[in-house]
Amino acid sequence: MSMSNYRFARRSFLYSVGGAVGLKTMLRNLHASAQQTPSPPRLLIIHHPVGTIRPDFEPVGTGTTYTTSRLLKPFETANLRANMTALYGLSLESIPGPGGEGHQKGQVIMMTGTATKFVRAGELIAQDTPADGPSFDQILLKNVKALQTNKGYVNAIADNRVDYNPETSTCCLSYDYATRPVQATTANGVENIPLFPELSPLQLYVSLFGSMMPVGMGAAAGGATNDQLIRALKERRSVLDYSLRELARLQTLAPASESAKIDLHTAAIRKIETQLSTQIATGTVTLPGCAATPPANIVGGKYDGGNHRDYANPTATASDEVLHGQVGKLHAGVIRSAFVCDLVRVATFQWSPGVNHIAFQGLYPGEANTIYMHHPLSHRVNSADTRAAIATRKPEVEFLSRVEEFYNTQTAAIIADFKASTDAMGGGLLDSTIIPYVTEVAACGHEYYPMPALLFGGQKLGMKGGQYWYLDKRPHNDLWLTVAQALGLTTDALKTEKFMQDSKSVTGPITQVLT
Repeated sequence: MSMSNYRFARRSFLYSVGGAVGLKTMLRNLHASAQQTPSPPRLLIIHHPVGTIRPDFEPVGTGTTYTTSRLLKPFETANLRANMTALYGLSLESIPGPGGEGHQKGQVIMMTGTATKFVRAGELIAQDTPADGPSFDQILLKNVKALQTNKGYVNAIADNRVDYNPETSTCCLSYDYATRPVQATTANGVENIPLFPELSPLQLYVSLFGSMMPVGMGAAAGGATNDQLIRALKERRSVLDYSLRELARLQTLAPASESAKIDLHTAAIRKIETQLSTQIATGTVTLPGCAATPPANIVGGKYDGGNHRDYANPTATASDEVLHGQVGKLHAGVIRSAFVCDLVRVATFQWSPGVNHIAFQGLYPGEANTIYMHHPLSHRVNSADTRAAIATRKPEVEFLSRVEEFYNTQTAAIIADFKASTDAMGGGLLDSTIIPYVTEVAACGHEYYPMPALLFGGQKLGMKGGQYWYLDKRPHNDLWLTVAQALGLTTDALKTEKFMQDSKSVTGPITQVLT
């Protein structure tokens, strides 16, 4: 096919698929790949709750010669050491502000880098902290043009159960630039609008991949309706089944060398569809918010509106770890597929709130059958307990460390899946994706120092891996400045952002992390 005929056919294809934005994106990617366009940058922020256990997190040594620790071992087992930089000693203490406390305040200042001013009124306990600035995912999305797509970004959470309603600050990572009035316990003001995450992997999938269906299948402009997609999945049919004719035409339009990349798009979407369809069809797992009728005895991870702040008995009658891991894997799979197909380039994923009620069986030493809830049990110990020698530590501390091992093992599998994936441009997905792995407090005593953080991927963006650095009281915002620099933003380019106005909260990018 001559270049002029290809351009004509390409325009004809784009016109014929109408509102099928995903198919247009696919052809755009193939066209860019044929022109040897580099893979675009991507950002995925992953959050895990309740800090860490210092003796189990902190490696021995520094730089590239460190000896791994117990809590970093899952990432090494997943062959991710070369793709990971571990940091410890970061601090949020310089920017706490007067509003709120604990997990609530920690999550807001960790994600916005700005001091808090208020505590939300009308709640059981005055702790819920409104944001006084946009979150870093939104800051980077606004300032880095290469991160922007038609769909913008996505947020997801695997379980949103909290102590009491609404505790917005513990189950939301993203905050908009736009503001709104907020009723506070002290003086009313404004808050940056929370951008709430999607609880259901199926609905997350629908919101992203509905655009793969052409308008001609009966949906309004922009893709299929939720009902159409859910019905297709329940019938174990693929969204791409509605587009096979267009995909076949696309095969004829693209250069022969790009045929494999069309297959790559198809495989990425089918992989996550297979997981979703199997769970819907078998009824073995209820996806929170799923439209499929679940078995009566399966409970999702959705907050029920009650008061659950009584920590006197942190036990539960049913464990969550199997469902929790599966839902998290599905969310991450949807995000991975959306990155592969270049529908979005920015995402956040939260495992659970800091004040979560995730229940784990068999993780408490000596009690194989007892089921304990993560955050409620953490109130039996303080941070001094977590620093005790392993031989003398309390069983509650060992429980907390085992829960973190669970989260790290699950997250390592997710990131390894990114590492094994090829994007639409033919590049390694993890090489062009930066994945900060963060938490809202340093430890169960609600301290904001010393904070842990891990950085994965981004080797094509100038990120180094295979390192550990102890950065004593380095502002946590420097972590985000480091990510910003890898994405092409200088500190000077961000000088008008609110988080940059307090000189105590930033010092600059962490140079050890960057090439």
